Amino acid sequence: MAWYDFKNISGRLSSPFAPLTASDVGNTDDTRPSFAQKGNTYMALRDIMPIPANGNGTLYQYQYFGLASEFRDLALTGRLDFDRYEPVRISLVGEFIKNVAFDKSAIAAKAVNTRGPDLAPNKPGPYVGGDTAWLLNLVVGSAAFQQRGDWNAYLGYRYIESDAVVDAFNDSDFGMGGTNLKGFTIGGNYALSPAVRLGLRWMSADEIAGPKFQCDVLEFDVNAKF
Repeated sequence: MAWYDFKNISGRLSSPFAPLTASDVGNTDDTRPSFAQKGNTYMALRDIMPIPANGNGTLYQYQYFGLASEFRDLALTGRLDFDRYEPVRISLVGEFIKNVAFDKSAIAAKAVNTRGPDLAPNKPGPYVGGDTAWLLNLVVGSAAFQQRGDWNAYLGYRYIESDAVVDAFNDSDFGMGGTNLKGFTIGGNYALSPAVRLGLRWMSADEIAGPKFQCDVLEFDVNAKF
């Protein structure tokens, strides 16, 4: 079990002001993330006032975006090993994560993405993000890569809702990185020596909420230790 408590990571709405150039600064601009992948729900950071100089809100809408949710993650992990067929081991590995700081109603009021289809012009659809992630992997093969010919193969499934974890820190390969993804991973590894092994895996990911997105990745790895 693990507990992750992120501080000063979510966005904050600025004091009302009217940026008229791209260099104007809002008092919460620094709450936007310095690095992100994709998947988390975002909110507008600048409370832009409609005034005659910006066409009463139709011009010069220089906006920044920050994370709409707070993140305090409770993570539970587990593993079961079955060694009856040694040297082949069968393992079942799982993880479950819940963002206990997630407040759906508060996020829905300010979310600019992770929404269903628009209900009408200028009326965005309902917020459809979530706070939960889980994965399950079945692994068969050698318990460790200690000699030439050691191997394993695995099949896994993961489901990562939009605001379960911080997308910047999530797997950068599955679905090309981030959250709001679900799908399968299948792959294997083969040892060329105690220090070198080859790996091959196929990852198929689909978007959970929002516009349709699908990404299939084939990845080949060479791993060496010294």
